[in-house]
Amino acid sequence: MSLPMTRPLVFTAAALISISSGSLAGCRRSPPPPAPAAASSAAPAPFVEVAVTVDDLPVHGPPPPDGDRVRMIGRMLDAFHRHGVPHVYGFVNGAKTDGDLGLPEVAGARAVLRSWVAAGHPVGNHTWTHVNLLQVALPDYLADLERNEPLLERLVTEAGGRLTGLPWKVFRYPYLFEGDTLEKRNTVRAHLREHGYQIAEVSIDGEDWAFNPPFARCAARGDQKALSQLHDRYVSVHVDELRRMREMTRLLAGREVRHVLLLHAGVADTDALDDLLTAYEKEGVRWIELGTSLADPFYAQDPAQPVRFGAAFPYLVARARQVSFPPSAVMRDLERSLATICSASNGAAALTAAPQPPTSSTP
Repeated sequence: MSLPMTRPLVFTAAALISISSGSLAGCRRSPPPPAPAAASSAAPAPFVEVAVTVDDLPVHGPPPPDGDRVRMIGRMLDAFHRHGVPHVYGFVNGAKTDGDLGLPEVAGARAVLRSWVAAGHPVGNHTWTHVNLLQVALPDYLADLERNEPLLERLVTEAGGRLTGLPWKVFRYPYLFEGDTLEKRNTVRAHLREHGYQIAEVSIDGEDWAFNPPFARCAARGDQKALSQLHDRYVSVHVDELRRMREMTRLLAGREVRHVLLLHAGVADTDALDDLLTAYEKEGVRWIELGTSLADPFYAQDPAQPVRFGAAFPYLVARARQVSFPPSAVMRDLERSLATICSASNGAAALTAAPQPPTSSTP
């Protein structure tokens, strides 16, 4: 059974805002405080701290052109090392490791996870099958979450002392779906709290996953021009979303907050990662660990928003406070336009369909 590659009912920045007109521990939240009166005048700091996280280990989306996911993840790990990105949490769906080790896909999936922890990067829980909270009963969702735990414990044990102080009881919701009813939302949160989990919130989501299928299609065609354009667009979209989230969180918190970047273990991510990290560094980013980011008081609040979509944390806070924020021109129709690239009907024409962010380094 293949894990889903896309985020169903994904909620973009434009849709969400239009509605409104150091250590890892616990997931109890307090109600969101009122928006600060002077928040909109908060000036950008000369630097911003960002933690990097990677979802859907060991398998996400289509394979690389050579079919070797272990080598692909090795390139990702090399990029993190070159840029000094510390302790990148990889959120694991263990189902792909289940089966006959004689099967190349099973052996490869296990090898990916071993290489991840061997490089000193921690793992967290993303459920066993990347289960959709909107489509299953609560007991089934929690059972899927728990089924992942023995694998995570084993990976930490096999890593020896490399992961000391980096707990595996960190949870990332698949699709960022936290529940479309208060019952679902509160029941899952209570389970996480009672079992010692921290929720790995996201503040920067450039919908990187949507780049992976067109990248694979263009690679299969050998369309180097389209691949180059996809690479550049991937970087520019993520830089634009960094700038937007810095601005939005200054509006909501009255200061610069620490951020959490969401990426996936995909072919387009790996291809663009080195240039993405460089571009972020030029924006003033300093790399920090996930625990340090989540210790920011901004993430201690609970927006308490039961919704039928996945969204980065600042959007939910803005919605809870009824704070409006201009929609993103770059993100508008991003998924739809990417879906047409190197397709049978459109070729690479859609690569230039969406506007690009400015090239200025000003946040």
